Amino acid sequence: MAQAAGPFFPRQTVYNFGGGYSPTAFYGYRGIYGGGYYGGGYPGYYGGYYNDGSSLIRAQGQANVDQSKAMVNYQEATSKYIDNQKKLAETYVERQKAKREAIHQQAEIDKELAQQKQDAIEAQKEKNLKLQESGLSPYYNASTSQDQETLNASQLNPATGEISWPEALMGPEYADSRNKLQELYSLKNSTGITSSLSREIQEEALNMKNILRGQIKTMLPNDYLAARGFIEGLINMGKTSRTG
Repeated sequence: MAQAAGPFFPRQTVYNFGGGYSPTAFYGYRGIYGGGYYGGGYPGYYGGYYNDGSSLIRAQGQANVDQSKAMVNYQEATSKYIDNQKKLAETYVERQKAKREAIHQQAEIDKELAQQKQDAIEAQKEKNLKLQESGLSPYYNASTSQDQETLNASQLNPATGEISWPEALMGPEYADSRNKLQELYSLKNSTGITSSLSREIQEEALNMKNILRGQIKTMLPNDYLAARGFIEGLINMGKTSRTG
């Protein structure tokens, strides 16, 4: 006897449903009542759902890893920046310290030089005082005669006629006389000595000598004597054909 078939029979092997479809044929075999929709489901739908969930988890995990790496890189960069700033600050401090030490050393050197100069001035004053007490002028150089003063090759270049001026005659008040005398000696070197040229040299040298006399009270005696001797040498060298 064939078993009855219908939507409420629990067995799956049903051959007759009174002209309709068998539940097994319609719903498929799943061991329970119902076919693919109710029992087995749609693999594409549920499988895709779970697959999307796994992808989301993996993506979130990768994002966490990337964020961790970025944080590590940021911390390393920050640490390097702080270290560089610290080194720059230390270098700046060291340079400032070295600069202060150099300034201090230079100040000590300048102080010592100033003291040496002051000592020399005091010693010269004492020497001048002794000369005055003996009746001699501190600006008188007994070892030389004005008519015997000459210039050597380092003071007056014999090849070019160029004059190397002493420091005492390098002031701006002597500029015009320096330029004029240099011009005259350059001319003397190229044309030879003449009476008119010798006279011009002597006149301009005397102008320079008068300026020097006006500074006698502000100069050290040795500087004054050296400058005066140089001017006398220019006058005497201008009288001859010698150029050095």
